[in-house]
Amino acid sequence: MLQTDMHHEVLLDISRCNACTGCTEICPDIFEWDDDLERPSLRRQTATHDEVREAIALCPRRCISAEGWMEEDY
Repeated sequence: MLQTDMHHEVLLDISRCNACTGCTEICPDIFEWDDDLERPSLRRQTATHDEVREAIALCPRRCISAEGWMEEDY
């Protein structure tokens, strides 16, 4: 069973990102917009499942994940 209050490393594969800005809107404490890259970047390296779950689930290119979580945990 997934422990939702533990912090895990958030992974962001910007090579797959289509720059939709959804993650920065849904989780502004974790993701920020990088004007130089024209892509999101990580503001914070770790998050709990509850903090980042919605951004992972709604990412159209599946470029956001968290270490140790399986896709069905999103």
